[in-house]
Amino acid sequence: MEEIKSAGFDILNKQLSPFMQFENQYRVRFYEPRLTYFKYRSLVHHIFGDSINLLFLSSAYKEQKFRLWSVLDITNYKEYKVEQPQYDLNVAMTQIKNISETEAVNYIKFTKIKETCPIISYLYNDQTFIRLSPFYIDVISEDSSVIEWIKREFEREYAQDFDNDEVITEEEWYGE
Repeated sequence: MEEIKSAGFDILNKQLSPFMQFENQYRVRFYEPRLTYFKYRSLVHHIFGDSINLLFLSSAYKEQKFRLWSVLDITNYKEYKVEQPQYDLNVAMTQIKNISETEAVNYIKFTKIKETCPIISYLYNDQTFIRLSPFYIDVISEDSSVIEWIKREFEREYAQDFDNDEVITEEEWYGE
């Protein structure tokens, strides 16, 4: 089975929200509408610089309606078939490598205003990923100093009510 790892976590094949599987010092969560375009730019710049990849759930929407090419210069992509044994589904995820910082921020902005967009997306590099969903923006990093910086810089924007949630594994979640 193929894997795409970021922060030591296989973002391609895991089903449970990764936020629930990391200790507090390695994660931070935002409610989706709390960040402005300029704050997204600051966040993406500080975390990634010029090393950004995108992974998104591509089987759940009509690609022509989403028009991803209007915000990204897509030159290097790969589609993965992912099995979901708990739900007996065949899911497709698409990876686009080496997008620019501007493209990453524009992608975030674009997904916020579109009705037909991927339910789940990841902006990532080897050490850190941002998981975009309709309700939350999660940042997970192996480097706790990145999370410390975010919590200090975005103290009023991040969802502090999740700081005390206990870690749970997928096995525990699914009762295996």
